[in-house]
Amino acid sequence: MKQHLFTDRGKNALKKRFLQKTQAIINAELELLNFKITHPESFPLVTPLTFESSLSVIPKFPNLGIMGMTEILSALMLLGGITDNIGKNPTIIAFSEVFEQAFGFSFNGIYDRQSELFKRKPCNLTKTLDALKTVLTKEYKQRQAEALKK
Repeated sequence: MKQHLFTDRGKNALKKRFLQKTQAIINAELELLNFKITHPESFPLVTPLTFESSLSVIPKFPNLGIMGMTEILSALMLLGGITDNIGKNPTIIAFSEVFEQAFGFSFNGIYDRQSELFKRKPCNLTKTLDALKTVLTKEYKQRQAEALKK
């Protein structure tokens, strides 16, 4: 004859204890809801967090603007190395939403902007990225010159 780890009484005891704990949790939740209804002043309204950027992009600013941001976004996306909160490569929509929130503008259709970018002539494909490189190189040279003067 096999011996069971639990007797019928033991199995029922565990089930009964589980049901008691479950009922205690439900009762605690009901008490909290009742308290919230009877004393709403104790529970201030929680507003969802919204992010409003203090930065904004000037739409047709030379070497930046919306198309410049499209260049930067596309280059960052193609480089890789940026993941979403579950570790996967983010979609272009997710990228564009972050850019729009961070810099206070709208692509008005990232797919259309990216299509415009890739229709450019090869010599004009990276106007913004070229301008960024030029500015960084200029700043580097200025700092090197200042360091030599000291």
